[in-house]
Amino acid sequence: MHPVVEVTLSWLLSSARGRDEKSFCRSPAFKDLPEPTIEITSIDCGAGSLAEPAQFKKEHSHDGEGRFPGVQWQAPRDIAGRVKEWLLVVEDPDAPLPTPIVHGKFDELVQEVQSIKQAVAPQSSSSTPHGQLPLPPIPAQTPQLPSPRADQARLYSSAVFSSGVSPLASIPSFSNAPPPRTFPEASSVPALTPGPLTTPSSASSRPAQPRALKSRVFSSEDIDRYFDQYFEHFHPYFPVVRIREPDAVYNAGPVLFWVIVVTACRKSTHEGGIFDFLVDAVRNEIWGSVSDPPVSLATINALLILSVWPLPTIRFMKDPSPIYVSLLMNSCYMLGIHTGRGDFPTQVYPAYRLSVSDEEAVYSWVGFNIISQRVSTYSGTPSTGQYFNSTIESILDRTSPIKIPMYFYIQLESAAFLHRVGRTVAANLEQGKGISHHVIEQLEEDFQKVQGLMSAGISEVDQFTILSTLLELQVFYFMPIPGFSQEAFKRNALRCHTTAQSVIRLALKLNNEIGFLTHSPHFVCRSLLSAACIVISALLSPSTKEVVDRQIQDSGTTPDMVVNEALAGVRLCSVQDGDLPVRAAKMMESAWSVRDILPATELSRLGQMDVSHRLGMGLPLDCIRRWKRQMEQTRPDKVTPQPGAGGNGGMAEGAGNAAVASAAEMLAGDPFSRVDWDAFMKDFDMNFDPALMDTVVA
Repeated sequence: MHPVVEVTLSWLLSSARGRDEKSFCRSPAFKDLPEPTIEITSIDCGAGSLAEPAQFKKEHSHDGEGRFPGVQWQAPRDIAGRVKEWLLVVEDPDAPLPTPIVHGKFDELVQEVQSIKQAVAPQSSSSTPHGQLPLPPIPAQTPQLPSPRADQARLYSSAVFSSGVSPLASIPSFSNAPPPRTFPEASSVPALTPGPLTTPSSASSRPAQPRALKSRVFSSEDIDRYFDQYFEHFHPYFPVVRIREPDAVYNAGPVLFWVIVVTACRKSTHEGGIFDFLVDAVRNEIWGSVSDPPVSLATINALLILSVWPLPTIRFMKDPSPIYVSLLMNSCYMLGIHTGRGDFPTQVYPAYRLSVSDEEAVYSWVGFNIISQRVSTYSGTPSTGQYFNSTIESILDRTSPIKIPMYFYIQLESAAFLHRVGRTVAANLEQGKGISHHVIEQLEEDFQKVQGLMSAGISEVDQFTILSTLLELQVFYFMPIPGFSQEAFKRNALRCHTTAQSVIRLALKLNNEIGFLTHSPHFVCRSLLSAACIVISALLSPSTKEVVDRQIQDSGTTPDMVVNEALAGVRLCSVQDGDLPVRAAKMMESAWSVRDILPATELSRLGQMDVSHRLGMGLPLDCIRRWKRQMEQTRPDKVTPQPGAGGNGGMAEGAGNAAVASAAEMLAGDPFSRVDWDAFMKDFDMNFDPALMDTVVA
């Protein structure tokens, strides 16, 4: 009987509304202001008034999509200067109680749109060769309060940016979308014009709230500065985070907030041990955030960023990025992010509902496909995390309503191609030792067709992506099948060596112009590492040494200068002393300094090596292990290495400007005094002879 009475009363009093004295907006602070103080209309629900309020549609209800309707507002001019802050109060009276309980939800309405324009749209400077990264423009129409679940981007501004800070503004690839792709054979496909990459939301220009991480407190000024640095220097290379306001990022996920902070500190002056503190704290925060699945989109983006810019504590054999990628794959599938929809109830894990925009979902899914392939490439394993579904195909075909920057598009196109290369090469290597150069040549022709699909006039940063992708393909020329042609091998090895030199020199050129290696993703460092191994190995291999030496001399340089450029490129990727780029450069410099003592190794035998199953990473791994074992065999029983030998950081600053010392000078006295045994010991295999342990630098 009780349920029947309850249902009957609910039906009779379904239109009951809360009394005014119970409303949230009845406060003494409002007594001098006219009512209504502000005119609010909804573009989704139509016009309404206090007497006849507008009706929500089904998609705005809990039974529907639960989407908050878009709202437009306009303040009366006579009180515009008397109001410090506008609040939108949404009241929800609970019926059928005699005195309805009124629930309220507050949303901030920014006071002046012009103040936002001044905060996030600095004055452009045509005289600056490398001006500031352009921020998304503020629409000129009536200000809107977008729904948190509306299909709009949520790129906020946090603070005023000083003009002329970021050198990336002159590169349109970071801000412009690729033009629509034309299909002559399918004229029915409508042409798409690149629209704005993001639609910023209204947000206050107030400073960020102070935040604490464990025992350390970060002030508002520090947080704003870190976020400014991240979005100016790092975000253009991997723009998966679509929220810019620090407080909004923290509310979405604290782990993403701190990952952005630690990433911004990579190239900052590390005063007071802040960077080391953040590295240790963020590492613990990450594993805590993924221990309770399903993870949020903010945590997914945090793992993506840490895969793109890993913490400086990683090593060759100790990199968590492949584990991150595996976690990301399952999380994206469970949340339905692979569908490209931010709110897709039928595809979402029942205990968690994703409430983000479609743009946020698409950018995260594109970023996952890019980084999963890059991690697969430099770890030497077939990619298991990619799923080039219709969402990715629509981005590649440029038919998706979500537009991504040209740089991001070329990264995705390259990742899709490398995914196909990895599957093809892995299948060939399973059938036997090595891979035919005809297969690689055919893949090169296919890659030329892929380049033809990209727009003409791409930037040099995009050209670096294309060259590094080509290098990751050509490295398989060093895995020939038994009975290969020596002439064909030399010809292909020279082509790969030339590409490696081009990758290194273009990276150094971009670093001089825009600080490319200072803020570029970690897979750029891995590409330079592979290029350096190719350069050194080709100069040491008997079958390729002569032809490579002749090519270097014809270009007006020397082998020492070429190797010095390669080592400098790797060093410039360093974040702090003793990290992976520094140790890798020391290791390669040590091997090069004693090259006349080490036994010669034929590069064409890589296909028969044990590391051939590591795909494109097989060459760097072969170099590392081979040089290490050879140096073990030729090393004197008792040698006291010089601390810090081979670690001259000044070489990186003068990259490409001067050659290294001659081989005779480098080998004068004890040739092994320049060897950094610490780099060999801690990074590779950990299998030194115990008798030599006491002579190795700790």
